[in-house]
Amino acid sequence: MDKKVKSILRTNFSIKLLFNTLIGYKSGERTLKASLAYFIKGVSNKLNIFSTAVNRWYLLIDQKEFDKLWLIDFRFYNFKGALVPFEKHFPVKNVFQDTFYFYVLFNDNYDSELVRKLDTYLNEGPYGYEGDGINVKVEKGDVVIDAGAWIGDFSAYAAAKGAIAYAFEPTSTTFEVLERTAKLNEGRFYAIKKGLGNISGICNMFIDNDKGEANSIAILQEGKNEKIEITTLDSFAQQANLEKISFIKADIEGAERDMLLGAREVLKKFSPKLAICTYHLPDDPEVLERIILEANPRYKIIHTKSKLFAQVK
Repeated sequence: MDKKVKSILRTNFSIKLLFNTLIGYKSGERTLKASLAYFIKGVSNKLNIFSTAVNRWYLLIDQKEFDKLWLIDFRFYNFKGALVPFEKHFPVKNVFQDTFYFYVLFNDNYDSELVRKLDTYLNEGPYGYEGDGINVKVEKGDVVIDAGAWIGDFSAYAAAKGAIAYAFEPTSTTFEVLERTAKLNEGRFYAIKKGLGNISGICNMFIDNDKGEANSIAILQEGKNEKIEITTLDSFAQQANLEKISFIKADIEGAERDMLLGAREVLKKFSPKLAICTYHLPDDPEVLERIILEANPRYKIIHTKSKLFAQVK
């Protein structure tokens, strides 16, 4: 590689690093101290100078500064009325960009131009999208299905918006924290110890301990860590006598297609707004779109880098 190409790469890297640093600071996501640490980490990684030590240093600084912004008395985080318990084994900071970034930093504005502009900066992007003929966001009075609720960050957000959420989380340890989140948010969402799929019954849940129980779970045929109960959304809606379902959010580690297959009557009858992750399996965008349109051809579907948004207009 000649010197000119190397120079261009270095320039592009510097511009991107500076852009990401400024976005993090100017948006209010990071304090000045955390932003400077972020920049130093980026330079260290690029030059491969003490990168391991610097990364550890950055994570400590970043977490400490994040807690200064949002943590109340080391008991719970308060994101503009959405309350999430403090638990060191379930780092809320890891989901801040997905769930709370646009809510607390941009006044719940999911304008399509803003979402796509920040898509390169954010890891996965938000669960809202306004533009291109659709308006997919949680509104007051909505009935929300939170598939893959984890400890209830999205359900806490929905509750803060005046919605009612049904939060599905099948793993025991995570569910204990989810119940605490439900209590913090004054019962505006219900914690349900089940997974959502295309059948009802018992299956095995594999928990990837290398990545942490809080962050990576997947249903595998050979999983032996924990037996969990799953149900279909169609069955749940019927048994709970739900008169409407307004919004479905799903991040379930590749099982999104199974959840949608088990929700065909819900998609047809209630036409809920959809915000579905599409990055777990290579063919997710195509497969999930096909399932949705087969259930209800009236949906208009928009794809971003990591998510699918859909609404019946």
